[in-house]
Amino acid sequence: MTTTATATTLPQPIADYLDHLRTAGRLETARAALATLRQFAGWVADRDLIHLTTDDLRAYQRWLAEDYRSIRDRQPLGRGSQVTRLSTIKALYLWLHRRGLLVTDITATLVLTWQPPRPVQADHLSLQEAVALLQTLAARAAAYTTGSHRWALEVRDLAIIALGLASGRRRSGIRDLRVADLDRQRAELRVAREKGVGGRVLPIATWAVAILGAYVDQARPVLCWQHDNDTLFPGEDGPLLGRNTIAVIVERAQAATVAAHPDLTDLARKRLTPHSLRVSFAHLLFQGGADIRAINDCMLHRQLATTARYVPVDLTDLRRICATAHPRA
Repeated sequence: MTTTATATTLPQPIADYLDHLRTAGRLETARAALATLRQFAGWVADRDLIHLTTDDLRAYQRWLAEDYRSIRDRQPLGRGSQVTRLSTIKALYLWLHRRGLLVTDITATLVLTWQPPRPVQADHLSLQEAVALLQTLAARAAAYTTGSHRWALEVRDLAIIALGLASGRRRSGIRDLRVADLDRQRAELRVAREKGVGGRVLPIATWAVAILGAYVDQARPVLCWQHDNDTLFPGEDGPLLGRNTIAVIVERAQAATVAAHPDLTDLARKRLTPHSLRVSFAHLLFQGGADIRAINDCMLHRQLATTARYVPVDLTDLRRICATAHPRA
C-alpha cells in the first residue's frame, strides 16, 4: 500500500463529488476538500474507492495519526487536522451512499476524536485601530490625482477594508460580490451565496456605503477594463480579484497605518489577515452591545456555537452580567 500524498489523476467518484460541491455554490468547501481528497486518492493508489471497507478507512486513520509527516516540516499531523481530514472523507462517502453508489456508508462507524471548539485566534482591530486604518487609507488616496490609476487602486483598497469592517464578509464573499448586490439607498448588501448560505440581505453601515458609492461611481470605471464585468471589485488581470490580493491589501494597510500612527503599538505587533476584518466586525458589534444572536445572523453562521468562538466572554464580563442581570432576593 502506498503512502504518497498526491495523485496525478483524481478518481471519478472524487471528481464527481467536487463538481457537486462547486455546482451547489460551495466553492471554498470544494477548494479545501481538494487537497485532502487528492492525498487520500494517493494513499488508496490503484484500488477502487467504491470497494474500500471500513477496515481500510481505519488503516488510513492510523496512517494519518502514526505515519504521516508534513512535507514542509516533517511534523506529525495534529489531532484537529486529523479530524478535519477524516470529516472530509466521511462527507465524500456519505454523498456516495446517498447517490446509491454504496449499499452502506462505510464511514458510519468511523470514530473521530472530538475536539473542543477554541476561540478564533486571528488578531483583530480595536475601534481606535479600525478608525486609524480607514483614515490612513483615505489619506493615501487623497495624495494622488483624482481619476488616476494609482488613485483608483487606493480608493479600491479603502472600499475593500471598509466593506470587511462594516459587513464581516469572508474574503471569498467580498471577491464574489456584484455591483448590483450593493443597495446604496437602503444601505443593504445582498448575499447571493456564501459558504452554502444564500438569499440573504444584510444591513451595512452608512459610512461604508458612502465609501463604496464613491468607489463605484469614480474609481471602479478606471479599473474595470471589461465592459461586461459586473463584479464589484474587478481584477487587474481577470474578472475577479486574485485569491491573495485582499491579503496583500490588508498587510499594506496595516504597515501604512503603523507608520502613520506610531502610538498604536499594539497594532504593530498584530498579524492582520482578511479574516481579521471579519473577526473585528464581530468584536466591534459585541462591544457595542449587540447580542450574539444578532451577530450570528450578520455573519451567516449556521450555529450560535460558531459565533461564540468569535466573541468569547471573559470572566470579568460574566461577573458583571450576573451582578446586573440576575434577579435579587
